[in-house]
Amino acid sequence: MVDFTAFKSQTNAGASVSDASPTWVDMPFATANNELRLCGAGAGAAGTGSAAWPTYLRPGSVGVIPEMWAFTADTTGLIMKTYDGTTAHYMQWRLNWDALGTFASAPIISAWKDSSLSAASPGTQPGTGDGSAFVNGQSSDTSSTSYIKANAYGYGVDTGGSQQTPSGNAGGTLAATSGTAGAVSPATGAWLATWQSLQAATQWIADAVIPKALTAGFWYVVLAFYTGPNMTGGTLLPVLGCQYTWI
Repeated sequence: MVDFTAFKSQTNAGASVSDASPTWVDMPFATANNELRLCGAGAGAAGTGSAAWPTYLRPGSVGVIPEMWAFTADTTGLIMKTYDGTTAHYMQWRLNWDALGTFASAPIISAWKDSSLSAASPGTQPGTGDGSAFVNGQSSDTSSTSYIKANAYGYGVDTGGSQQTPSGNAGGTLAATSGTAGAVSPATGAWLATWQSLQAATQWIADAVIPKALTAGFWYVVLAFYTGPNMTGGTLLPVLGCQYTWI
């Protein structure tokens, strides 16, 4: 048996994209300079290097960071027009796997402080800002859930090999305090009714089934990144990812 030859992240990115007309850009996992960058509305630019990326000032109240860009090199980026931190989108980020592998367990989606994939400390802000500032959340701002929220659609590929692709907005309940302990799983052909917090192995999204073996597929996800007055500032670089086992 072999692992998947290609299992990658893709973003719907570009100045003219929409939910109805997506353009998918490869952003392979564990690849240098592949970054989702956040900023204030209208503040980002395609050729801006990470060292010069505009600062997002910590707000006086909890809210969504409104703009996201997908960078595949330090100064090569595209705006993600379908990201605004709301429930009104359905083509934003997806997982893409080939037909050469077999899942041994249902894949999961979460976020970690960095590539060490260490456990979260819910509600605890670091002394110096790092990815855990997003992932841990804070008691007053997020009820100790992560500042990163996500929703996923259906099974990706079901046990019979049918692809499940959304055609309507995620909708559902989304707030800074959204989050359920452990795993939540979308029903077949549906979005989660309440968005989940992505908080390492504390709160995450799990596929409800093991997708059919040797079948290529996509699993569609939408995101919302919050911040608030009690988040520790700095260069915050959490890691988004998918974990799975294979036969």
